[in-house]
Amino acid sequence: MVQQEAVVVRNAIKRYGKKQLVLNGLNMTVAKGSIYGLLGASGCGKTTLLSCVVGVQHLSSGKIWVLGGTPGSKGSGIPGPRVGYMPQNISLVGEFSVNDAFYYFGRINGVDDDEIEKRQTFFSELLQLPPANRLIKNMSGGQQRRVSFAAALIHKPELLILDEPTVGLDPVLRDNIWTYMLKITQEENITVLITTHYIEETKDANKIGLMRGGKLLAESHPRELLEQFQCSLLEEAFLKMCQTQDNASALNKRHQESRRNTNESSDVLHQDYNQYQQTKEISEYKAIPERRVSRLKRLKALLAKNGIQFLRYYTGLFFAVIFPIQMACMFLSAVGGDPKDIKIGVINDEAGNCDFGSNLGNVWNDKIVCHFGNLSCKFLHSFDDFMMQEHYDNFSEANLDVQNGKLRGIIYFSQNFSEGLQIRGEEAVFTKDSDLYASQIQVFLDMSDRIIGLFMQQKLMDHFFDTYEDIMRDCKYPIKLANPPIRFEDPIYGTMDQNYRDFMIPGYMLSLALLLAMSVSTTLLITDRLEGVWDRSLVQGVKTEEILLSHILIQGIIIVIHAIVITLITFAIWGVESKGSIIIISFFIFLNGFCGLMFGFIISVVCKNHSAAHYASTGSFFPLIVLNGSIWPLEGMPKLLRWFSYALPTTTPSISVRALIYKGYSIFDWQIYSGLLVSLGWILFYFIVTVIRLRQKSS
Repeated sequence: MVQQEAVVVRNAIKRYGKKQLVLNGLNMTVAKGSIYGLLGASGCGKTTLLSCVVGVQHLSSGKIWVLGGTPGSKGSGIPGPRVGYMPQNISLVGEFSVNDAFYYFGRINGVDDDEIEKRQTFFSELLQLPPANRLIKNMSGGQQRRVSFAAALIHKPELLILDEPTVGLDPVLRDNIWTYMLKITQEENITVLITTHYIEETKDANKIGLMRGGKLLAESHPRELLEQFQCSLLEEAFLKMCQTQDNASALNKRHQESRRNTNESSDVLHQDYNQYQQTKEISEYKAIPERRVSRLKRLKALLAKNGIQFLRYYTGLFFAVIFPIQMACMFLSAVGGDPKDIKIGVINDEAGNCDFGSNLGNVWNDKIVCHFGNLSCKFLHSFDDFMMQEHYDNFSEANLDVQNGKLRGIIYFSQNFSEGLQIRGEEAVFTKDSDLYASQIQVFLDMSDRIIGLFMQQKLMDHFFDTYEDIMRDCKYPIKLANPPIRFEDPIYGTMDQNYRDFMIPGYMLSLALLLAMSVSTTLLITDRLEGVWDRSLVQGVKTEEILLSHILIQGIIIVIHAIVITLITFAIWGVESKGSIIIISFFIFLNGFCGLMFGFIISVVCKNHSAAHYASTGSFFPLIVLNGSIWPLEGMPKLLRWFSYALPTTTPSISVRALIYKGYSIFDWQIYSGLLVSLGWILFYFIVTVIRLRQKSS
């Protein structure tokens, strides 16, 4: 019967791209219940080899068997709880405490909480760990590495893979770790595969493999290597083997001899390769049944992890809770209100400065005809606080102040304004041109600011007709004489005094929800990958879909909070009136937030770092705001661009919300459920793309 080997690697080749060869025909055998020390300089391929052993990466060609099965195959348990993995990086969540780290890695590996607590007590004493409530991000590098080492052992794996676990540790702790590893290999038949820079510390290993340039120079017991090369230190033996490899390579190039001659000259470097003949028997060995962990238990652990990350990341907590309140209040306060304190120059040749406001003009009726006096003062009186008057004696001085930005415009009354207005009213079509000109209020506006200019036009016109109605009333004339020939009746939808804020509210609410969710989700998966927690969780059997689902569930709760906050501030606190269902409006806000969440996931799986992700999210959000019709009506766009805008995630939903607020439509109206369909369609599309991209990354 062939002895089962824990790890067997045969003819392993791994390339990154077409040129970068990391593993070059490597062969390795790790016996079960032993300590195997994998030694080699940085960049020789040790970490890549370990990633392939645990199933995170895959070989370009060659074979790997781990605990009797191929990593990733059904029933192999690799990735899964059968292996314990400590990467070269810390690969812990910075917001975790020591206690959180133990519980997370214990739970995803199926360990009960009572057992986790016992093992945490044991490892705290063995490794002199910091207090249980100390956060990972507040620890020293050595403390973090010790916690990472303990997390790999918490579930008592059959195979323990450690990538430089003792870097930065003092000699006493290194000795404790090696003593413990010797104990578990002898008493519990656990296999340990360890890489280290401290070559001499592997003297207690059962076998060491010396790796260089993607190849294994030798596999043997440390004592046998020292005897073969007649050295007292393993470092000396390693140097001699490197020299032998270089000489063999040079000889091969010089004589262009067959591989047989090279093998004969370095037979000592490959003394264990005869195990290659056991490959078939090893591959036929039946793997031990997988240690199963329920998906629900893993999902609960992931949800706890994501919740801890969110609650302890105070900047993100502020952004998720306080920021939407701030942004909603800022928008409702700053947008749509009537401009105030607008300075306008007044040149009144009829009444000067109206005695500093004490002259209010005169209207009297002698029962035959109505007489007007200083009506210019009547028009200038009782302006709202939107306009501040500055009186000038001549036009050129006022015009110069407009050019210098001190005034927004000029109002001019001729000397015979009241008389001309009286004649115009009495003689109508027989009025002379001079009297018509005298009866005009001439207004010269600075229209470089279109919003202010149009606002002043409307306000001055409204004020003129209101004042003229008062004059007609004082003259006991029919008030209708003051009305313009066109009459705007009560609107079918909305009100006559709606402002620009009312137009922007639907698009702003949806865009704000989308931005908030996208900004958070953009960093989630990238943070997990950069911290190493993503790959480390995958090694323990966590599925990519489970990680994604856990983030969706936690962030879904945050999006619900966003939707409630935005709705309450807009309608309950600020008092914006809605004729439609507030619940449906909140649901639209939630859907757009969820759409932003999924779009952020796409960015986070495509981009490699936070900077690229932030550039992508900002660059994609700006055109979304410009084209979704919240800044300017879609009818103002070219036709082709307008149809493109309708396909964006927030455009059609904004139209739906506007119809809900101002028209009171029901959800069964086409204008409403078309927005729902667009939102759901984008969410589904983003989700599918995210899952496909994640599977491509993990394959």
